[in-house]
Amino acid sequence: MQIREARIAVVPCAVALALLAGCGDDDKGSGTPTSSSVPPSSHAPSSSATPTTPMTTTAAPTTTRGPVSGPVDPAQYRQQMGYYFQSPTGSFLCAILDQPIDDNAQVGCQGPTTPAPADLQDCWSKSPMASTLTVGKRSGALCLNQGVFVGAPIDGGSRGGGRVLPYGGMLTVGPFTCDSAESGVTCTNNTTGAGFKIAREANRTF
Repeated sequence: MQIREARIAVVPCAVALALLAGCGDDDKGSGTPTSSSVPPSSHAPSSSATPTTPMTTTAAPTTTRGPVSGPVDPAQYRQQMGYYFQSPTGSFLCAILDQPIDDNAQVGCQGPTTPAPADLQDCWSKSPMASTLTVGKRSGALCLNQGVFVGAPIDGGSRGGGRVLPYGGMLTVGPFTCDSAESGVTCTNNTTGAGFKIAREANRTF
């Protein structure tokens, strides 16, 4: 299993992204940490299909939804360029995009996680929200300087991220499913079996 790196630069716009210090159980690590050996990528994904949300710091959400079990209605998470959600503590901001930004990045979560792959340690250390795991045809790790997988503010608020996907909730769009659990967020390509799991103290791709 190899983690694939890409460094994406996109033009900022007005929507603010949250940089959080999550406080719930989804901050706990689980699973196998990502490998420390990441081959560099020579393919830079196009920015034409990516949301362009600047990465700034705002307050954490004041409320979280209670636990649910099973599928949620994708229409509740729909925004202009995909389906956006955040973990109950707001630690991870995620999306299933309408169009991939490259073969390994149609679904992704941004948020503070360790350990960083060897080739991404410098980037991930500069901004926790630059730490990103993705899946498309395959899974990988990215360094992002924009909120590519971050939705616009909702319910009249100023904090980006999209609606909360409660613990036990499953968001499925096309071949992709993302599950929210106290141990972290897992997103999978149901066709290829590729995916990732992200938590504050652990992350892995498969």
